[in-house]
Amino acid sequence: MNAGFCVVEFIGGYLTNSVAIYSDALHDLGDSIALLFSFFAEKLAKKEADQKFTFGYRRFSILSALINGLILLTGSFYVIYEAIQRINAPQEVKAEGMILIALLGIAVNLLAVLRLKNGKSSNVKMVMYHLLEDLLGWIAVLVVSIVLMFKPWFVLDSILSILISLVILRGVYKNTLKSLLIFLQKFPDELEVVKLKDEILKIHEIKDVHAIKGWAMDDSNFYLRLHVVVSDQTTMEKVDFLKSKIKELLKEQNVVTSTIEFEGEGAKDCD
Repeated sequence: MNAGFCVVEFIGGYLTNSVAIYSDALHDLGDSIALLFSFFAEKLAKKEADQKFTFGYRRFSILSALINGLILLTGSFYVIYEAIQRINAPQEVKAEGMILIALLGIAVNLLAVLRLKNGKSSNVKMVMYHLLEDLLGWIAVLVVSIVLMFKPWFVLDSILSILISLVILRGVYKNTLKSLLIFLQKFPDELEVVKLKDEILKIHEIKDVHAIKGWAMDDSNFYLRLHVVVSDQTTMEKVDFLKSKIKELLKEQNVVTSTIEFEGEGAKDCD
């Protein structure tokens, strides 16, 4: 749907002499490629772990979100650049044709946004930002087109394009940064170390918890490793029981994979 409308935009941009429509056509071309990549990445992310990817394929969704974010950031800066050029040298456009294309653009992108509005992964959110940017862009084109029917204020097109791009950039920057930090293995913000440690220490016979390290597999599934100190007299059967209790606690925090190393009170700690 996005790729098909991209063709309409290129033709419409030529017929109306609108740089805004041309810019959106180029942006939609990038969107179409990004959407295609996102579709396959989201499918791949659902595959189970195997010998090649022992932690599973969830990060392919984050990789797609990062690539899409970079594409969208680049496209937005390009639109801002083109808009600034038009501010310095406004050109006449055909408002009637712009109105028709804007209405079609609003319909196409609104339908796409509604289909993705309940998505939870960073990948789906990033795709929705792509489409939301297009939707807002077409609303701006429609408003400008109506104004241009009565007043030759061609500079409005450029001003609105810049404002919309800045609004979208804010959301895209936040999600792109989050995806990048996941790849850099930043400790998940969703996990509170102090609170998590306190909860584990409430379990009877656990003396201490330390060397807590973790990272995110994607934006909602986490990996955690930690050292747990127990009495030197603790039996293996009891260790297995404690490990089970801790893993149940961690799963409540979306820690899908964890490594727990047990130590006796007299043992030397080795991280």
